[in-house]
Amino acid sequence: MITIKDVAKRVGVSPSVVSRALNNRYGVKESTREKIVRVAKEMGYYPNAVARSLVTRRTATIGVMMADLSEPYYTQIIKGMEFSASKTGYTLLFSNSYESLEKSKVLEKMVYAERVDGVVIVGSNIEEQEYILKLVERKVPFVLLERDFADPRINCVYVDNLYGGYLATNYLLNKGHTRIAHISGKIGFQVALDRLEGYKRALREAGLPFDEKLVITGNFVWQDGYAAMKQLLRSRPRCTAVFTANDTTAFGALQAITESGLSVPEDIAVIGFDDLEFSSLTNPPLTTVHQPRYEMGKEAVRIVTSLLQQGASEKGVKLCYRPKIIVRRSA
Repeated sequence: MITIKDVAKRVGVSPSVVSRALNNRYGVKESTREKIVRVAKEMGYYPNAVARSLVTRRTATIGVMMADLSEPYYTQIIKGMEFSASKTGYTLLFSNSYESLEKSKVLEKMVYAERVDGVVIVGSNIEEQEYILKLVERKVPFVLLERDFADPRINCVYVDNLYGGYLATNYLLNKGHTRIAHISGKIGFQVALDRLEGYKRALREAGLPFDEKLVITGNFVWQDGYAAMKQLLRSRPRCTAVFTANDTTAFGALQAITESGLSVPEDIAVIGFDDLEFSSLTNPPLTTVHQPRYEMGKEAVRIVTSLLQQGASEKGVKLCYRPKIIVRRSA
């Protein structure tokens, strides 16, 4: 097995110089660092992670908390995260939070048992504010992905969900619809609240009253979209368009409309939110609000690695993406 001494002998430097170079530590000329990295790769040398962590108190691992890793929404986020991690040499450790960091206890095991150096938290549960502030107090390097947290110290990567909700509703208004329903996400989550507020704002600007009967709360799953759409179809007068809080909910709504013998968009127009990979394959293909999930995942991990390598600043990074409409044939 190739050791750090073998690399040092080949390059003509001491093992300590090789160690500093491979761990991006100070005191090594850039030309020497580049040569050491190249030779180490050529020789097939891989640092012993356990030994390195004992010396540096670092694991070179970033923890990632998501509500449910099996959800299609996360695929592009994960790909973006893996891209950034591969560029910096960090390993990602994924875990389900089941929509509650505090209840799952997984994050505490990750951070306080020193299994990870930093964390990306994906989710917008508004009940976790105190828990997140505790992470700040304990100086845990982390990024929130999916929400903007008011505290200026906290790093956030998110899409402008309020504008996205406004954009979707306004699109339907411009198509001539005046009775527009909304199947929202879970109201305890910031993304759902913001998209609902965007829906309300578009109606308000158009001079249309907000009708509570046209808003049904779901939980971002297709079953809720299906059940909510069935409920909306029983109401009179019936809505002529529906904005769903995400694409998965829209899939259920499309199924309910088709089963009722109605056509999309002729009888009821449907617009989603997320622009999932499957959304172009529905019948008809789903018009939706696109958010750059790959870029969001990539930037979240990049920010965490920057915190780990350069240290935290008093002011956190707030990276907000602007969503856009992807026009297909459902609306």
